[in-house]
Amino acid sequence: MAGKIEKLAEYLHMKLAKHKDFDSFLDDLTPEERSICLYLKDLLQGNFPALSVTWAYGVPYFRGRKRICFFYPASLPYSGITEGVNLGLVKGYLLSNDQQLINMGQRKEVGYIQIRRPNQIPSETLLEILHEAILLDNTK
Repeated sequence: MAGKIEKLAEYLHMKLAKHKDFDSFLDDLTPEERSICLYLKDLLQGNFPALSVTWAYGVPYFRGRKRICFFYPASLPYSGITEGVNLGLVKGYLLSNDQQLINMGQRKEVGYIQIRRPNQIPSETLLEILHEAILLDNTK
């Protein structure tokens, strides 16, 4: 049993840790996921140019002082979704969730917004949530 767990952990580490830039990340996505990730990336970088992109677990994280959000496509292991991309909010539990879009599930900190296609959620609504997350990052 322990050998199987070690092999699975090694596989997942290789699968998740291989991306270090947006091009290689996008190359492994389905066309729908690619489109959503490009939409979200443009939304973030166009409205919050001070955020930087770092990589962890094979996915892009956008950060200010600390990690704020990340993209987790359905095609990656353990995404928990069958289509689209989860926009992960690192401190989702501290956000107001006035829009009722953040799904906490059984998680204590990280919240997700599932996006099945670009523009599914109006950009103004996403920007409200992201702006609150960035304000939180600047105060904590």
